[in-house]
Amino acid sequence: MKFGFKKSNIPNYLTILRIVLVPIIIIFSCVNFGPKLYWSHLPNTDYGIYFNLSWVLAGVLFIIASFTDFLDGYLSRKYHWVSDFGKLWDPIADKLLINSVLIVFAGANPHLSMKVYFIIPILMIARDTIVDAFRMYAASKSVVVAANFYGKLKTLTQIIAIILIYFVYAWDFNAVNNNVWWWCVQNLFMWISLFLSLMSGGIYIYQINKRLNVKK
Repeated sequence: MKFGFKKSNIPNYLTILRIVLVPIIIIFSCVNFGPKLYWSHLPNTDYGIYFNLSWVLAGVLFIIASFTDFLDGYLSRKYHWVSDFGKLWDPIADKLLINSVLIVFAGANPHLSMKVYFIIPILMIARDTIVDAFRMYAASKSVVVAANFYGKLKTLTQIIAIILIYFVYAWDFNAVNNNVWWWCVQNLFMWISLFLSLMSGGIYIYQINKRLNVKK
């Protein structure tokens, strides 16, 4: 067996890097360290601003991991660096990254006021599982349906939502965490991405069924 660097394997290296980053991101998301600044303006209250350095690091690593997803896809398309490894592991790495972080968010670390509604990752993971099942069935019938625009937009909004949560909640403002604006910051993009996720999944399943019926 020969070992060595091959340009055509760069997308695969990026996929492996994304998988390796996932547990590191999760660890940083589940711990709490960094400088803290407290302030109080009412008697017997402890309103505070807590800067969570670990979440900043997790957010930076998440951005890097998300960029590797874009980069390996770009290189694969531009230079036709396509492999069986990439076809199998690239989508797995994507789902592992997004879904793992969403599960952590839904669990809501006790030192954070942030909470992503648990139904969001449940529905997103269920959608991915059902779509993958349809995709595998279609592939067994030699039917291939490309990902639709809404699916790509869903992924983009998921990434934006996660980055917002990481960097907004690196600062935990107790005094305003019940504010409507604050709720929108932590949830609006999540609900948008959930809507796009379910819609794109429905469109994808419809297109598969349509192609399968044509082949009959």
